[in-house]
Amino acid sequence: QQQQQQQKQQQQQQHQKKKKKKQKRKRPPGMPSEEAPEDGAKLEAERVFAPLDTPFPRRRQTCAVLMWFLVVWVCMGLSLVLIRSSGWTLLLFLMYVAWMILFQRFHQNGGHRQQWLRRLAWWRWMGDYFPVSLIRTTELDPSKTYVFGYHPHGIIAFGCWVAMGTEARGWSELFPNINNRVLTLHTNFRIPFYGLFLTAMGFCDASKKSCHAILNKGAGNSLTLVLGGAKESLDAHPGLYDLTLKNRKGFVKIALEHGSSLVPVFGFGENEVFEQIQNPRGSWLRRLQDRLQTKLGFAMPLIKGRGVFQYKFGIMPHRRPIRVVVGAPIDVPKVARADITPELVNTYHTKYLEALQRLFDEYKDVYAPDRRTDLQFL
Repeated sequence: QQQQQQQKQQQQQQHQKKKKKKQKRKRPPGMPSEEAPEDGAKLEAERVFAPLDTPFPRRRQTCAVLMWFLVVWVCMGLSLVLIRSSGWTLLLFLMYVAWMILFQRFHQNGGHRQQWLRRLAWWRWMGDYFPVSLIRTTELDPSKTYVFGYHPHGIIAFGCWVAMGTEARGWSELFPNINNRVLTLHTNFRIPFYGLFLTAMGFCDASKKSCHAILNKGAGNSLTLVLGGAKESLDAHPGLYDLTLKNRKGFVKIALEHGSSLVPVFGFGENEVFEQIQNPRGSWLRRLQDRLQTKLGFAMPLIKGRGVFQYKFGIMPHRRPIRVVVGAPIDVPKVARADITPELVNTYHTKYLEALQRLFDEYKDVYAPDRRTDLQFL
């Protein structure tokens, strides 16, 4: 009997340990895991080189971000290898490139999102690197369509990618039945293999045709635009919140055509993950960057980050918290294209700016206490 009681006690203890482990693994939707660093800035300031006894979860997080950076380069490298091949390999690759240029349209028709890819642990590790958090301020009605505007662009918009482009922070749990598509540059879909990767992730082309195709699908189908675009990345300096938004009104016209609610989203900390060489408006460097951005379609900010094994320079982002706060929706009426007037567009554009300002003011002292300036619309 004593042996039986001891066995029961051991089984109960083991059962309780398993319960505790499961509770530790479970985290509230939107929050990083327990393995995420608490203060990346402090850790990087105290050392030059990464210590040899760096915990494995931190190494895994760094590896996830590095692999994300390398995906596009691997795709381009693979293309160069294939173009130098011969026989059937070369023929098949040329056929694929011809199809991509002439017939590839899925990035303009809503894409082919694969949830298994969006749920990979890889994205969770990448989100824990900064870490990225997703904060919901209100529930969204899945019977409506939405146009989310993400701010600021930062250098790469990491917060948007992790929180809204993957399931790393439980988007589907926080916003059930909201089928969101993040829109990116058209040129990304012209890189062999990389365009397929983006499409499987649920990303689409940032064009009017793509926006209409997504919203025409009806209830719950929504899209996310990083409204400042490449131009705003040139203003992405730590502590500053300068948004290129005053004259960006195309997204309002699209929302009016479909009756889609406008939702402001702010990524506090997005501008902190990279330092950028000073390029004030009017300087020779800024004039050169603006000219290149106009001709190439993408910006070329001169950034300074950290490395893989040292913390003082490199192209890896710094470990800084990014809090992605999703604001309340602004209801927009459905208006025929012919009846959309500049006055109507200006009215809802102003409402959007005011809602974004309120969202920033509500959370700025919590998530951006060390800011150098408040929100500015340029």
